[in-house]
Amino acid sequence: MKFKELGLQDIERLRPYFTANDERICDATVGYTFMWRDMCRTEYAIERGVLFLKANYRPGATGFAPPRCQDGPLCREHFAKIEDYCREHGLPPRLCSVPSGLLETVRQLCPGARETTDPAWSDYIYNAEDIVTLAGRRYSGQRNHINKFRKTYEDWRFETVSDGNIAQVREFFASYAREHTRDDDAYEEGNLKALEVIDNMEAYGQLGGALFVGDSIAGAAFGETVGDTLFVHTEKALTEFNGAYPMLVNQFAQKYAGDGKIKYINREEDDGVEGLRISKQSYHPCALLEKYVVEWDAAGSARG
Repeated sequence: MKFKELGLQDIERLRPYFTANDERICDATVGYTFMWRDMCRTEYAIERGVLFLKANYRPGATGFAPPRCQDGPLCREHFAKIEDYCREHGLPPRLCSVPSGLLETVRQLCPGARETTDPAWSDYIYNAEDIVTLAGRRYSGQRNHINKFRKTYEDWRFETVSDGNIAQVREFFASYAREHTRDDDAYEEGNLKALEVIDNMEAYGQLGGALFVGDSIAGAAFGETVGDTLFVHTEKALTEFNGAYPMLVNQFAQKYAGDGKIKYINREEDDGVEGLRISKQSYHPCALLEKYVVEWDAAGSARG
C-alpha cells in the first residue's frame, strides 16, 4: 500500500466511507478524522474500494483505523494488507480506535489479538431526548442554570451559523483561542482546527449554532449527524455569562436533535481531563463507548 498525507482537499473523496457508523464512535466521522489529521499525522490509502487510515494515535505509536469498506464486511485480506505494510516498514500490526462491537471480528480475523483500552478514550453518548428536554430530577441543576440565564439575559437568542453571522462566529472562536490557552497540545490544536472548520463549513458538512446575548456571542458549537446520531465536535462558551454552557448544550440539541429522528448525541471523550469528565457525566450518559488498541503478531513484523 502507498499512503499519502490526509489533507482538506481529500474530504469529498473520502466522505462516502463515513456514511455508516453503526458503532456511533466519533473517530468514524468526517469531522473528527479531519480535525485531528495534522496532530495525528494521518495518512490514507484506498485499495480496491477499501479505505485504510494510518495515524499516530499517541506520540511515537503508529496505528491503523479499522479498514472502512464501501461494500461488504471486513475480511482477512484487509488485515493481511496491514501486516504486509508493517513487515515492509518495521512496524507492529496495530489497530487503534476499535469499537467494542468490532472486537470479536478482529479477534477472529487476527488470531492472538491482544486489546487494551483506557477510560479517557471512551465516548460519552446520551439519549437525545434527555438533552433536548432536560426532564426529571437528575437534570434539575442544568434547568436551574438555564432558567437563571433566561432571566438574567432577556435578550438572548440562538441562531444557526449562516452567511449572516459566520464572520462573527469565527471571531468568537478566534478570540476564545487567544484568551484561553493551556500547556496542552491537543487543546491548542482543537482551538486551531475550530477556525479551519468555520472557514470550511460546507466542505466539512458541519452544523453550527451560536448563542447570542444582545449583539455578543456567549457560546457556539458545531457538529454533524451520521445516521441516528448527532456528534458534537466543538463546544465553547464564555463563563462570564452565567449558565451559558448548559444553555448552549440544550439549544444545540433542540435545534439539531429535536425532531425525533436523532436518537443519540455523542459528545466525544473526556481525554482524562477531570473537569471534562465531571461535566460530561453531569448530563447522565446512557453509555460510554469504549474504544481499543489491538495488536497481534505477524511473521516478520517488528515488536514495540
